[in-house]
Amino acid sequence: MDLATLKALEPAEFLEAADGYRSTSDMASGAKDRIERRIAVAMRNSLKGEAATAAIKQLGELSKNFHYVQIECGLVSTALEAFSYEMGAAKRKLEAALDAARAAKFTVHADGSISYPPGGERGEDGKVPEGGTVSGLTDGTASAVGRQAANVDPNPHHRLAQEYADRIVGALKEATEVDEKWAPKLRALKADDDLTVSDTDWADASSDTRGVSEAGKKYLDSLPQPPEKGSPKDNAQWWKALSAEERGGGGGPAPGPRGRGGGGGAHEGVSGERNG
Repeated sequence: MDLATLKALEPAEFLEAADGYRSTSDMASGAKDRIERRIAVAMRNSLKGEAATAAIKQLGELSKNFHYVQIECGLVSTALEAFSYEMGAAKRKLEAALDAARAAKFTVHADGSISYPPGGERGEDGKVPEGGTVSGLTDGTASAVGRQAANVDPNPHHRLAQEYADRIVGALKEATEVDEKWAPKLRALKADDDLTVSDTDWADASSDTRGVSEAGKKYLDSLPQPPEKGSPKDNAQWWKALSAEERGGGGGPAPGPRGRGGGGGAHEGVSGERNG
């Protein structure tokens, strides 16, 4: 992740994509419930015979497909929300460092290095200490050496420039780690291009659930949590107190297959084509 890419990246766009997947997950959940609770029940109560039995069986298969869509789209939504949350934190750190450098009237270059002007008290030769250019450092030893050199420089701008450059490269490093973590997770959220939800598909969904839940722990832990060991009444009151945004974006992962709990580079976007 380079400076230009992180500056241009808009985490809110990934939240918008997450909302789309969440809406699809909710639609699939509603369709599954209608099939299981209304249509199939009505058919069992009013129709008999082989044709009716076969039709009900087909409805069951359709319900599985909607359930699978619910799970996978819920996982994509949660993954995108977590990516946006973590990348947003890195971008805010970058913007704060850039703002500080601009306020000091330093020049930030495309590679994240910073040039600072001459400054400080005149030396014995009557000259003001020269300016210079520094690059950010993330290695512990190199960073310590860089700070030491800046601290002994009679130009006070050197120390600030080094600090801001380190903050910039630190934000870029964090953003790169976020991207590298979520890119394979999002690429893994694919389904076979058929209408049969097999045991292999359910196992894959379960693996996806664990992957998203583990990778997104920081994000999921940041969401409003229900009362620990709360009663149904306590949970209902907690839910009622949430804002619409907290209920929607903070709804967490979709239900996993067969009742299991679900889970809710990457910055280049997620394809809208998901077969399943």
